[in-house]
Amino acid sequence: MTAQQSFSSNKAQEQSSSTSTASESNLSPQQLGTLVALYQNPDWFKSGVSDGFMYYGTEDGSGKEVAGYNFVTENGDPTSFIYFKQNGDDVTIKQVIPKGDESVAEASLHTKHITVSRLLSDYYVNQSQKDEVNGYADQLKPESQYQSDMENKN
Repeated sequence: MTAQQSFSSNKAQEQSSSTSTASESNLSPQQLGTLVALYQNPDWFKSGVSDGFMYYGTEDGSGKEVAGYNFVTENGDPTSFIYFKQNGDDVTIKQVIPKGDESVAEASLHTKHITVSRLLSDYYVNQSQKDEVNGYADQLKPESQYQSDMENKN
């Protein structure tokens, strides 16, 4: 990339971020969850949304390592939960990820960090990206709806 292309690209990002409908301070939990899920596991997330079985919520279990974290989930085993918590521009992401021949029960919760600004610059720059992210976010269902969805599925 030439310096001129880089300058033009940065200028476009500055312009789009100033007119953006989302910034690090006003992202809804569904929008941030969508960005985090696209970062962590895009194919799994898109499949869950298209099947109508992707949910969001807040972990309120006291004493848990993820208490107070928001999450997106398909409500399967522990690997189907991606937990995230925003603190300013930093997002802490936690997910159970089996390594090697570990079973899900043996696997531990892995933690990583990414910035909101990085998620926005990767997935929320042009209008088609914004429409895609917002479309996914709008299709996330509250976790409290999971039980009725399962009853209606059968």
